[in-house]
Amino acid sequence: MASEIADHGRRNDVADGAITSLKEKKKLLDEVKKTPEVENRLAMFDSEIERHEKVVKAEGKILDAIKEKKEKNKKDYDEHMDKCAKAKKKALVATAGVNDAATTLKNQREFQVQVTDLKGILVSSHEEALAKRQEATKMHQNYTNMITKFE
Repeated sequence: MASEIADHGRRNDVADGAITSLKEKKKLLDEVKKTPEVENRLAMFDSEIERHEKVVKAEGKILDAIKEKKEKNKKDYDEHMDKCAKAKKKALVATAGVNDAATTLKNQREFQVQVTDLKGILVSSHEEALAKRQEATKMHQNYTNMITKFE
């Protein structure tokens, strides 16, 4: 867009320069005695000035449109960058949330394994205690039987 603006600005400057030059020449011919050749030259200068003024007017409209489009594009770009920044922030928050959830799940699994291990230890300890109780009960019965026999 900058190169287009420069091109149209250059065309505008060339047309402005041509208009100024033609007006100077016309002013010089206005001071000379009017002859058909001078009249033809003056008419040619007027038509050239008019043509260049049309170019200046058209180039001015084009320049205005391009500058307006450039401003709109800049505004759209800035809005897009803001949206991207906001989306990036949301993505970072979401990523942190997912990482926290994954860590929590990992910790829960580890606790579940530890609880299962402790449960297994508790069950085996209980079974050992039951086995020792049964053994103690048998020994008690044996002692009771022995005492009864001795008596």
